[in-house]
Order: sequence, then structure tokens, then C-alpha cells
Amino acid sequence: MIVCNDPGVWESLHRELSKRYGADYQIVVCDRPAELAARMRDLRAAGLSVALVIGAVDGQDPDGVRQLAAVRAIDPTALRVAAVGWGDWEAIRSVFTAVTLGTIDHWVTRPVQTPAEEFHRSITEFLREWNSQRSGGFEPVQVIGKRWSARSQELRDLFGRHRVPAGSYDAASGRGRQMLADLGLESPELPVVVLRFWADRPVLVNPSNLEIADAFGLMKPISPNEVDVAVVGGGPAGLAAAVGASSEGLRTAVIEHQAVGGQAGTSSMIRNYPGFSQGVSGATLTQEIWRQAWTFGTTFLYMRQAQTLAAKDGHYRLCLSDGNVLTAHTVIIATGATYRRLGIPPLEDMQGRGVFYGATNSEAPAMHGRNVFVAGGGNSPGRPPCIWPSGPAR
Repeated sequence: MIVCNDPGVWESLHRELSKRYGADYQIVVCDRPAELAARMRDLRAAGLSVALVIGAVDGQDPDGVRQLAAVRAIDPTALRVAAVGWGDWEAIRSVFTAVTLGTIDHWVTRPVQTPAEEFHRSITEFLREWNSQRSGGFEPVQVIGKRWSARSQELRDLFGRHRVPAGSYDAASGRGRQMLADLGLESPELPVVVLRFWADRPVLVNPSNLEIADAFGLMKPISPNEVDVAVVGGGPAGLAAAVGASSEGLRTAVIEHQAVGGQAGTSSMIRNYPGFSQGVSGATLTQEIWRQAWTFGTTFLYMRQAQTLAAKDGHYRLCLSDGNVLTAHTVIIATGATYRRLGIPPLEDMQGRGVFYGATNSEAPAMHGRNVFVAGGGNSPGRPPCIWPSGPAR
């Protein structure tokens, strides 16, 4: 949706957006900003989701920031984008302030030529961000389990942090029962994981994380079990170390027992990482570093832990949780941190069944229409409510 009362501006935006995105998105113009709330509510009532609200902001008339700020109360999932003219430094400064305060999400320079590739690069990234917060669509993996099972939630989080689109289905629902019947399963041990991207669609019944990782086929054996550099931990530090080592031609292996990205991978938005002026989600950032390391030849040993470390004959020996031993000339320990827990026994018993540490997008669908209570300090607790679907949240 474009909101702007200047015909020259909104016509230019509409023309450029329609050419590139008109086949997949409806481009709507609101040329009377005072009617923005009503127009958005009409779209929602018609079952249309608003991905981006692009508002023109001019240095002489900065009301566009205020209009965009009001969007959050109307549709908390729509991203608010300020469109500024090239060289309008006064407007850009007001937009920077708004981004810092969280009253808008992103900004873009209005197109000045055709094709406007830099403009479209930004718009495409914003659409990608919006789409990543939505459920549905392509499901290479399906998880069928109990709705409030801690294990089912763990798998949803695991796939979400690895950026694997996964559908989640309640085994007690009509759809869930039919899916199990179609798979020929009667009262199986839950959860059931279906890998739909393989031709034979293998079905894993109550699998361990290690069994899932091996079934994905990403693991390649290290033969002999010797590398130049072994990195223990697949968070930002471990991934960066792997990029540096493997790019120099060193045989490198990363051992990660959960998901690449660590705690950073659960962050909804990181704005202070060099090279990302618009900010970047933790999952996107760490996945890009992972791809870079993988491209350079790093081997990833998923769902395995390094249990012991010992020196022998000028090498280091790492005994892994799967029983294998990895030998390395150099070991980098980048095990990161763990969440500080509340320490309340009744809440600890509910972890993964309504109580989450470092909640990510995978928890959002289960919270639809429910009250959400956030405990914690610093800036992180303020972020999760921004990704919940519409519904009450506190």
C-alpha cells in the first residue's frame, strides 16, 4: 500500500512497483492519508494481508512518519517503509530518528530512473522479511504431534532456526488424524516427521535430532576423521571462524548440537551489525554466514556435542556424542551463552509447553488470540510482541 497525497510521487511509486510486483501483489494507493486506517481495515476485512505500507516522507512535511507510525495499531504485521527523495537530507534525518525509536521499520530512496534496481533490491528484502514471519505455503517438512508437547515445539523451533519451512499439525485434529491415516500409521509414538522433499517421502517416528539431521542428507563423513580446524559451536563467532579458516583452504569442521546461529539466530532484528544499514534478522544473518562457510568447504556436524577434549601427539582429540572421535590441529571453542532462567519450578516444568526462552517466530502461531506475557530486561523483551499475529498481547 502506498500512502501519499502528491500525485507525482505516488504515481511514480505505483508505476515502478506494479511493473516488478504486480503479478504477485496488489498495489493499492491511498492518496488521502487521513483515510489510511479505514482503507487498511477494509483490506483486512476482505481477507487481504498488507505486506508493506510505503509512505512518502518529505523534509518540508514530515507527517508521513506520523502516518506510518499509526500503522502498527492497525496491522502489527505490516512493515512500515518511509520513501524519501534522493538528496532530501532533512527528511532522511527525521526517518533515521523514527527508525531508532521504532516508529517505522525501514526506509528507501524513491526511484529516480528505470529500472530502479537499488530501489527494488530494498523492496524485495522487505517483502522477504515480511513473508518469513508468515505461516503456510511451501512445506518440505511436516511435523504431526501433540499441540502442547514440548518435543513438538522443540522441533518447530529447530526447523525454524534452520530456516526450513515446516508445517505443524495437531495429531488430535481431523487434519492430523487424516494425515496419520494416509501415512499408514495407527497410534504412532509422537511426534511424526515427514520429509516431503525426498522422492520416497521418508517418515520418521519420534526421531531424535541426530536422526533428523542424518535423514536430511547434509552430513558427509570426514575421512579420515582429521581436520585442520575444529570449531565447537555454530553461533556467530563459530561461523565467522569457520568462514575465515575454510576460506584459507583449511579443512574445517563445525560441531553444533542445536541450531546454527546460537542466541543471535533467535533475534527478530539486529541493527548494529556492520554492513546491514536496514537491520537484519538474526536468522537471516547467521544463515548467510553459514552459507558462506559451507560454500568454502566447511563440514557441519549437526546435533552432536563435543564431550571431551584431549591433546595427543601434537593433535587434539574431540570425542563426540555420537561415539566418533575427531582429530584436529587447532580447536576453537565458541560455545556462546545460555539463557538465564527464572528458576520457578512450576514454570520450568512448562518449558516448551507455553513457557519459552528466546521466543522465535515458530511460537507465534500457537499464541494466536492469546495473551502473551514477556519477562526480562534490556531491549530483547520488547521485540517478540511485534511478531505475534493479530490478537491480544501484553
